[in-house]
Amino acid sequence: MIQIFPTGLRFWIGAGFALALLVACQPAPLLRAASVTPDLLTPNADGHNDVVVIRYALGRNATVSIYFLGADGAPRYFRREQPRPQGEYEVLFNGVVENQLLPDGRYTWVVEARDERETARITGTLTVSGSNPQPLQITGFSVSPPEITPNRDGLSDRATINVCVNRPAQLTVYLEGADGVRYPVPRKEVQRRKPGEAGCHVFDYDAGVDRGQEPPPDGTYTVYAVAEDALGLRDVATGTLTIREGGVPRAEILNGQVEFRSDISSGTGDYIPVSLGGFLYFTLTVHNYGSVPIRTSGPPPGTCYDLDQTFNAPQPGRPEGWAEESGAWRVGIDFDTSLRNYPFRWAVGGPEDLETRIIDGRPYYYLPAGRTALVTGCIRITYTPPRNPLYFWAGLIHEDVEIAPLNNRVDPHRVLIEGP
Repeated sequence: MIQIFPTGLRFWIGAGFALALLVACQPAPLLRAASVTPDLLTPNADGHNDVVVIRYALGRNATVSIYFLGADGAPRYFRREQPRPQGEYEVLFNGVVENQLLPDGRYTWVVEARDERETARITGTLTVSGSNPQPLQITGFSVSPPEITPNRDGLSDRATINVCVNRPAQLTVYLEGADGVRYPVPRKEVQRRKPGEAGCHVFDYDAGVDRGQEPPPDGTYTVYAVAEDALGLRDVATGTLTIREGGVPRAEILNGQVEFRSDISSGTGDYIPVSLGGFLYFTLTVHNYGSVPIRTSGPPPGTCYDLDQTFNAPQPGRPEGWAEESGAWRVGIDFDTSLRNYPFRWAVGGPEDLETRIIDGRPYYYLPAGRTALVTGCIRITYTPPRNPLYFWAGLIHEDVEIAPLNNRVDPHRVLIEGP
């Protein structure tokens, strides 16, 4: 069926259609709405009005800035030139702009959207009260020593990192290498100051070696100390730390074998006979199967002890004896009824086996990685112990560190002391 409209009616229908088409073709508003609620901010971390909610809606894709204008008219940016697609947005604001708290005062907030055609802004007011404008600062930072050799030899094995902060904040300390890998540094546990308190805190870095972990590769690392408070304010301090000769020391008595003999018998039977006043001899081999040298201390192989002596007793050329040294490795001999563990001790090699290093003007001796050394010694039987016969055995001691199970009570031999 064909419908015929009067000329005037056809005009109005056409005009209405054109107007509707024109309206439909108009672009959506660039910035459709914006608000900040509530209009009071008290950024003091007391749980009340610590944050406000910023909401805005974009009718088209835009570049967005959010900033605050104070009495001086200078903009303080919370967001600056951030691209955003069309849509609705909501973000929390705690008063921190450019890593600083807004000081107390009345501000004009501005949400600004821009595209290639126009710039749109919506504004309002926000009052800030109870702010602490003092910036969070790391006021003290040090790394000592600047170079460590984390190999548990008792010399420069660890670094102490001191960090002082002017306000309560959580502290994070880590090393970062050129490859971007991070290595956390733990806070030293024994401190009067609690974590998060203002003041100085101590961090202790052993490169993980004390826990049996391989340290980071040798090289120079950046040390970062990061402070962050409850409001999100941050401060960062940096330094450097060099790691050299790092590694977990590993050594053993080769094959777990010790040869014991006396001056009257090689001990091929059930026990080794030794006469009162005679000597018990031993021979074993130490193997450094790790990746780092191991430090040692005397007396040298071949040294003889009396049964009632210890390594602390005066010896020829060494009136002070050979006290324990943290981090040093030594071969020890122990026996039933001994008053202390491993009273007789020797270096893990002789001068022909060891490397000498001068550190702070003092010589130190090391068995290189991958090397073996023959160790001998003897004990003069000066009395008959309350248990006879009794067992003698060897051990490989990492002094003030550990005696690993594979190096403890190695190859016991039964010894019979003969005589009146």
